Amino acid sequence: MIDPVIEAIKLGYKVEYVPHEVIKDYNACYNVIYKGKHIKPPTADKLGIPLNEIWISEKWKKYEKYILYCELAEIKFRAQGYNVEEAHIL
Repeated sequence: MIDPVIEAIKLGYKVEYVPHEVIKDYNACYNVIYKGKHIKPPTADKLGIPLNEIWISEKWKKYEKYILYCELAEIKFRAQGYNVEEAHIL
């Protein structure tokens, strides 16, 4: 399995650690282009996440690899046509 931090970098994504208060209701969120598709949950607009960034609460930085693994998996499922809720279940 590829390291999710390395995979995010290879995909051209910037990982930003934001104050927990900013993202406490979500813990992490993204706004990315994946295989030519713009993938983002509605929350990305609410938070103002720039294109090709993944935001993670600074509170969870020590769990970076696990969180990025989950976020990248969700992005891939979303690109396959699953909605946010379905992608969380898979």
